[in-house]
Amino acid sequence: MNAIYFLSINAIQFVPYAYGLLRSYAEEDPRITTHYIWKEPFCRMEPAETIVEQIVEPDIVCASCYVWNHNQHARIAEKVKERYPHCTVIFGGPHVPEDPASYFSEYPDVDVLVHGEGEIPFRRLLIELLEASPNLQKIEGLTLNQNHTPIKTPGSAQLPKNLPIPSPYLKGFFDHFLREGDSAKIALWETNRGCPYACSFCDWGVRTLNKLRRHDLEKTLREIDYMGTHAVEDIYISDCNFGILQRDLLLARKLVESRKKYGYPKRVRIQFAKNSNDTVFKISKLLHDNDMLWGTTLSMQSLDMNVLEAVNRRHIGIENYKKLKDRYLEAGIPTYTELILGLPLETRDSFINGICSLFDIGIHDDIRVFELALLPNAPISRREERKRYDLQTKMKPLRLADRGNAPESVELVFGTSTLPYEDWVYCFVFAEAVQALHNGAYTRLLAIYLNDHHLLSYRAFYDNLLQFMLKTDADCFAPFRRIEKLIRDFHDDPDMPQINRLLTQPDIMEFLSAYNPRRKGWQPWTYLWLSLSEFLDAFYETVCVFLNQHGIATDDLLKDLIQYQKDILIRLDYDPASGKEVTYRWNWFEFFFEKESLQEGEYTLRYTDTHMGPSHRYPLEKNHKKKFLDAAIGISYPYTKFRHFFHQPDRTEKTRSFPSNRVR
Repeated sequence: MNAIYFLSINAIQFVPYAYGLLRSYAEEDPRITTHYIWKEPFCRMEPAETIVEQIVEPDIVCASCYVWNHNQHARIAEKVKERYPHCTVIFGGPHVPEDPASYFSEYPDVDVLVHGEGEIPFRRLLIELLEASPNLQKIEGLTLNQNHTPIKTPGSAQLPKNLPIPSPYLKGFFDHFLREGDSAKIALWETNRGCPYACSFCDWGVRTLNKLRRHDLEKTLREIDYMGTHAVEDIYISDCNFGILQRDLLLARKLVESRKKYGYPKRVRIQFAKNSNDTVFKISKLLHDNDMLWGTTLSMQSLDMNVLEAVNRRHIGIENYKKLKDRYLEAGIPTYTELILGLPLETRDSFINGICSLFDIGIHDDIRVFELALLPNAPISRREERKRYDLQTKMKPLRLADRGNAPESVELVFGTSTLPYEDWVYCFVFAEAVQALHNGAYTRLLAIYLNDHHLLSYRAFYDNLLQFMLKTDADCFAPFRRIEKLIRDFHDDPDMPQINRLLTQPDIMEFLSAYNPRRKGWQPWTYLWLSLSEFLDAFYETVCVFLNQHGIATDDLLKDLIQYQKDILIRLDYDPASGKEVTYRWNWFEFFFEKESLQEGEYTLRYTDTHMGPSHRYPLEKNHKKKFLDAAIGISYPYTKFRHFFHQPDRTEKTRSFPSNRVR
């Protein structure tokens, strides 16, 4: 029997789904089941030597490669080849370049690259390797290493519309993985394959050639039962556009039935259809009503039409987007919006205006901003696109590598023809600031009031406030200045990693470690949010100074609003056993959360939250820093800002209300 070892390494405990799909399809051929034995795949981030010690007399080592594991896989391949020079090393996955011109010069221990969808070429490759004198050049979809020179074969055919892949779950390929260790594992699950879009910053649509194909419905329904009976807490649906098919609603109903019957899955994370539709809404509502939804993406990436056209991004239009948002808001369904900093033709004004436009249409809870990364096979990474938009990039470490692990790298955009570096820095700081201040609720209600009463627009408030904070020598604003320095240092320091930027800063980590010394998934905005929680009084006093400088007097009404804004924030010293009761002169709760007119009187509210976050999974405990961190901000991945930061409306009681006749 020929031994196959499979590498699917990830810092997150994802099911090794690529291994399962490839093996399931390959073993449909009896020659493979007869002549090959599959060893348990390697999934954990461990030192290369530790993994290599467990690889004994391998005939084939395969690796599913992406930005987070490619270099570690290459290091393992090198060490395996030192011990077993006749072993065949096969690399596939999204990180394998379509143009491998110099690949084997850099990675000489890799024998074969599998391009695109891997099932067909991988099975043919395994069969051909059984021959006494294999002729791999006749197999489509490969690049072969011949003395460090790439020999590329023609592209491979794809699987048909009805995907003929048996279920790796039902075959038991993941049983050992799900049993081993703790329960913090995420099941990847594909119900259809393909993407009808071709966004230039993404390699998804390119790899699937835009064809939408389906897994067998009966098979997917049985997989849900499997995940329920095997106590899988979290499912990540890896479809590009879940909800694009009518049958996806049936699958969502089956997930809910499984939760009611078995108690699992508890949460479902979904890449919803880019153009949100009625099916997406029904799926979102169903999962939300059963406390299973992480949140619904209303995709944007940018709100500037020139930018969207430049990246070949279909756009639903801001007015239609507003209608969608209103529908989800009315149903109480959490949504989030993702933006990308550094896209072609984006400017400082268009980026900031875009964020503030989202506030204008009522997107307040969760805006996520990511840096533009140039992926190996994304159209925007081509030489002509780089030149057209003057993309200024640097290769950066992806994260801090543990001892024995190879550092991974990612190519990030730090400037373009329309967004020079200094503007990129400011936009980065602005994005982190509004995630802390607006999403994080330090100034959200104040900003809404000022905007809606035509005192300061969102743009005027946040743009001017950030510049004020960066220039004002106040301790409460020091974290914002520190983040600006961090971002500049990140650009200049070749060793500072993207994901773990904050872990490289001793002063920042001294502060954050008091909340959780083991946490690694810190973001700049999380540091800002926690820092402000220790400077609340000083922060709001200085915000009043800012308002006064802009001609807005902090009269009794604004003082009452700022007090309300401060009180609704979750505090470390909040006691969930007794709650918190506060009286205000204006009916702020009804004004913001029940859409009533603003009235003066005496209004007493009682905050009663005991748990925060989706599915109410994070308990609050007075003066317990780690529990406060999890409840106030949430875990690092897959993170959502829903039901965090502040006392929730559905846990707020109106105990006394004595309105006067004054209306504002």
